Amino acid sequence: MDNTDEIAIPKWVSFTKEWHTKPYPDISPSRRGLSATGKNVVITGGGTGIGKAVAIAFGQAGARSVSILGRRLDRLKSSVIAISAAAQSHTEVLYRTVDLTDRAQVEDALASITSAVGKVDIFVNNAGALPPLKPVAKYDAATFMRAFEMNVLTSLNAIQAFLPLAGADPILLNISTNLAHIKPMLGMSAYASSKAGQLKMVEHFAAENPELHVVSIQPGVIATEIAGPDSNVQGQDEVELPGHFCVWLASAEAKFLKGKFVWANWDVRELLQRKEEIRDSRLLTVGLAGVAM
Repeated sequence: MDNTDEIAIPKWVSFTKEWHTKPYPDISPSRRGLSATGKNVVITGGGTGIGKAVAIAFGQAGARSVSILGRRLDRLKSSVIAISAAAQSHTEVLYRTVDLTDRAQVEDALASITSAVGKVDIFVNNAGALPPLKPVAKYDAATFMRAFEMNVLTSLNAIQAFLPLAGADPILLNISTNLAHIKPMLGMSAYASSKAGQLKMVEHFAAENPELHVVSIQPGVIATEIAGPDSNVQGQDEVELPGHFCVWLASAEAKFLKGKFVWANWDVRELLQRKEEIRDSRLLTVGLAGVAM
């Protein structure tokens, strides 16, 4: 197993009765209750795929500014054009080229953004990489550990740099993966292990900084450039779904999900119907089944 064409995607189990594969009115950025007016938003990996969709959605929701970070200048410039075309007229769109494995570059990029628009209100930790698919027993150690550099180190640099530049009521949306909590999928060991480590790191970050509103997200199964240019993997969900879902997660309506792990496919009305139960329990957190600790 050396390519994404060989991934066997299981049948998902949903927390809500209704399952979404595309945007719907309850999470629309144009909904008055979901307005991002006055908010400064920063998205890592905003040049393509999910990050680009999230940036467009916050622009549509009327954010004061939307800033994207990424390595590839051509992708960032293309994304800025798309965000600007979709955003409300007052939304300022910025980009910075940055290698997220380099802490100094991340700090410089965020300092430049905040000097232009002010403190960061919503930070979307989205950037990541999909390493080669191999069984654990056949994995080259250096390649395996490269996954942790691309998925854990990049997130560490991003959230550490974000914290001192955060606004008064900061929100951190962590784009994770279901592989961090489902049973193993063959060949996905390096990606799943690194994303599980990233998730646990973000959980500690949230516990150590209770003023932060942190939510982790399974964004859906979406065909993006993370799978490589030659991948034949077919997406199950429209890329706009996690974009719109993130706008809803950053709204006052979703405050009860602080510290939780949610899937973009789940129906928000059903989640709201169970608001108190979810907020006051260990529901939608990652742990050991049957042991409440």
